[in-house]
Amino acid sequence: MGWSALDKRFMRRAIRLASRGEGNVSPNPLVGAVVVKGGRVIGEGWHEKFGGPHAEANALRGIDAQGATIYVTLEPCCPSVPGKKTPACTPLIIRSGIARVAIGTRDLHPHVSGIEQLRSSGIRVEEGLLRTEARRLNEPSIVFHKSGRAFCIAKMAQSADGFIGIRGKRRVWLSGRKFDRLSQRMRNRYDAILVGINTVLVDNPRLTCRMKNGRNPARIILDDCLRIPIDAKALSNAKEEKVIIATSEQAGMEKARLLRKMGAEVLVMGKRQAGLKRLLYHLPKLGIISVLIEGGAQVISSALEEGVVDKAVVAVSAKKIEGKGAIASPFSAAILKKFAKRRMGADTVYEGYLTSYSK
Repeated sequence: MGWSALDKRFMRRAIRLASRGEGNVSPNPLVGAVVVKGGRVIGEGWHEKFGGPHAEANALRGIDAQGATIYVTLEPCCPSVPGKKTPACTPLIIRSGIARVAIGTRDLHPHVSGIEQLRSSGIRVEEGLLRTEARRLNEPSIVFHKSGRAFCIAKMAQSADGFIGIRGKRRVWLSGRKFDRLSQRMRNRYDAILVGINTVLVDNPRLTCRMKNGRNPARIILDDCLRIPIDAKALSNAKEEKVIIATSEQAGMEKARLLRKMGAEVLVMGKRQAGLKRLLYHLPKLGIISVLIEGGAQVISSALEEGVVDKAVVAVSAKKIEGKGAIASPFSAAILKKFAKRRMGADTVYEGYLTSYSK
């Protein structure tokens, strides 16, 4: 249908509001809502934290919405959704006197039928307003409801000549400050960060979020033989924050018991090696529906081969890596050519989708 410039303006506002919930609402979706009456915004809100009021409830609180339009990024929830922690939104919208509901995208949750319930009550409902942008807010829940596994996004920085580092050396810094800020925002947004054991052994990263007021993601380490040192920084507060080590049946059980005693969860995900696909299907049982893979090249290459990378974000620096032992990026020029690109400071950032689930 034809949307007016005002419709798009108000939905863009709802989308910006929804993004304020990043890092605080998962596994619930990000949702924003704007209430408009007589061409003027009279209420707005977003889903601020898991277990708290939904965007529609926050937007409608304390206002006279009789005859108004509510712009909401995602189809409102309804009483038929099992295990709800808050009151459903559709009865609230109906009671408020809202005359029109403009929706960004449908909710893929199998028990949500908010659009049908609103229409059956006589409210005018229109859907698909800025649908692409609205869906982008909730790629993890879309992939989860379509596939049953966690959404997987790979992030990497590489040199202009297609390398990511030098074998045996600590991390070579390639990306600029703007991309690094994006990296921290991604750590805040997604449920977990995943690296391979080689990254831990070489760089000994903390895998935390350094964004102001950011939330640390769960830390996942693929370690087939449990080679992780017990003094690794990633294990430093395993009793307070979720640390998962995915391993194989060939790992030593004594080391596994020690790691569990330290607070880490040790998951056996294969006979000879930890299967990434198997892990991604298991993680939603632990409340994790999105995983950010940050390295290294071997882990991302395996994920690409298994077909589980839904989205990739790659920064290409103007710098070059010269010398023996240069490690090639798993993202070839042929792959990057298919992605959208934009300038981000000194870097060129490529972003694209690799599975049908994420489209």
